[in-house]
Amino acid sequence: MELVGRVVSHYQFLEKLGAGGMGDIYKAHDARLNRFVAVKVLSAANAGDPERRRRFIQEAQAASGLNHPNIITVHDIVNEPEGDYMVMEFVSGKTLVDLIPKGGLRPPQALKYGVQMADALTVAHSAGIVHRDLKPGNVMVTDSGLVKVLDFGLAKLTDRSPVSHIDSTQTIADAPLTVEGSIIGTVSYMSPEQAQGKRVDTRSDIFSFGVVFYEMLTGTRAFSGDSALSTLSAILRDEHRPMIEIAPDVPPQLELLIGRCLRKNPDERWQSMKDVLAALGALKHESDSGQLYRSRIQSVDMSRRNLPLPKKKSSLPLILGIVALVLLLAGGGAGAWWWMKHRTPVAPPAPIVVEVPAAPAPVIAPPAETPAPVDEAVLTNDNIIDMVTGKVPTGVILSQIRASKTNFVLTPAEVIRLSKAGVPGPVIEVMRDPKHAPVSPVETAAKKPTPSVATPPPVSAPPVTAQNNGKTTTAPAPTTPVPVAPAKPAGVPVTVSDAMPFSIRLAEDVPADSEEGRPLRFTVIDGLKVGDTVVIAKGATVTGAIVDAVGKKNIFGGGGKMTFQLLQVEAVDGKKLNVRSEPSRGKNGPAKRNIDSGAKGKSKEIAAAAGSQYVGYIEGAQTVSVHKN
Repeated sequence: MELVGRVVSHYQFLEKLGAGGMGDIYKAHDARLNRFVAVKVLSAANAGDPERRRRFIQEAQAASGLNHPNIITVHDIVNEPEGDYMVMEFVSGKTLVDLIPKGGLRPPQALKYGVQMADALTVAHSAGIVHRDLKPGNVMVTDSGLVKVLDFGLAKLTDRSPVSHIDSTQTIADAPLTVEGSIIGTVSYMSPEQAQGKRVDTRSDIFSFGVVFYEMLTGTRAFSGDSALSTLSAILRDEHRPMIEIAPDVPPQLELLIGRCLRKNPDERWQSMKDVLAALGALKHESDSGQLYRSRIQSVDMSRRNLPLPKKKSSLPLILGIVALVLLLAGGGAGAWWWMKHRTPVAPPAPIVVEVPAAPAPVIAPPAETPAPVDEAVLTNDNIIDMVTGKVPTGVILSQIRASKTNFVLTPAEVIRLSKAGVPGPVIEVMRDPKHAPVSPVETAAKKPTPSVATPPPVSAPPVTAQNNGKTTTAPAPTTPVPVAPAKPAGVPVTVSDAMPFSIRLAEDVPADSEEGRPLRFTVIDGLKVGDTVVIAKGATVTGAIVDAVGKKNIFGGGGKMTFQLLQVEAVDGKKLNVRSEPSRGKNGPAKRNIDSGAKGKSKEIAAAAGSQYVGYIEGAQTVSVHKN
């Protein structure tokens, strides 16, 4: 059935985007809200199958109950005589199938996607929903790097009921060879218990997550075969190939994390996606600070012990060099001139004056040769974009601008291009006048001299008088040095990466009738560390504010939920760090989330009770000055 150009309800179909297992997907225009949407249409072959139709509606219900930036949003479901239509948000991007190159993604990029996928699955599992069909084709990445988990067509509530016969191994075994290629794509990511038709829980998604992450880092599937049955056999009995053999740059900590996801026995895997998310978040922070790769480098160095040792160098070149040096010192002419030209200048001795005793005349050493200027790379607009893409902190970018030759072009078109690439406004302003680039906090701390206490003049005692053979002599009294207090060490700058999470607790009740702009106060539960360094202490104060009040009308005319945003948190050096309430920045303003803690049985007068827990996230890379013992 061709739908391009047709209007169903108030959705006008514009173009076909692709096809899925349940039906085709189209881009459409929502005439009522004037926006683009994606519409999944249940195919005619599946429309007459009650089981397929039930799963189609189940997908809409499962996804619509999950409100998360990394999960596709379902807006509507339309039932028409000619078919069923699921209306979702339109996302411009590519799936991991298109993004994973041969050889795999670089670990920092894979970690960026993996953390968002784990966050989405954590929310789904908390709502009692198991995805059951996680694979690269169901993970989309937008142009800005935002991950969206798609297709909850196989999603199932964790009611411990057996899987449907549609998804059992018998169906796969009986599949004709002509369609086997399309089946393998899903079979390759099944957990062992799902492949056997057993009951599944959230740990099945953890196995599938590990398979997808393995493929992201290596570019190959963890389990594959020549047929669906051989692939199933590999999942049930074979171990995956060690990642170091395929992608040597994968850190061992990350390989261990994925290996635990891929355990055959569910009891031996990670037991919750929340634990996986916490472990991934810690590895991402280590990756952002450059500490994650040291252990792999050390292991590579140790593996070289079996390589043949280099031959012992002959001492002949050293002997010839010494002989040449002696000849140069002993000889005159060009050799002596070359030696005097290239050796370190030494001041000649002071002249000796015999007639009149006097201090030696000052001698001025000849100036050392100025080294030839070295050609410096010229910094351009593309270099700035590359640094921003590589997550280089803004302070470091400003330092690089000030220390380099520049050739920036800031026409209106280039300013637009820089802004779209994510270059911060302060950096663009400095590009207009590089000579006046401000000094970054890191450089200021590094260049600032260590404060010291001025040494007071020594305290003198009265002169000492002595008698010697009737003659009086006076000697100066010894001086007593005054102890100097030790200088306080300067703070060490520590960079806190963007989106680092930390747990917070509401410090006071929030009334249900709170108005927009009402200030909120939270406290940090466990603190925040960068490596082993505490940058935000336990109990530190976090400020926030109400954004939307409960009574505010939404676009449909009904009352919305109360939302809030986080503003700042106090670091260990007293500096106020900017924070937000969601892992990703808000698209159309500050990131915000519902204030309702979800607690049952609370008073109607209270929107959220003191002690309700949330998660805060660092807003952009920032620097904290830490005093270490």
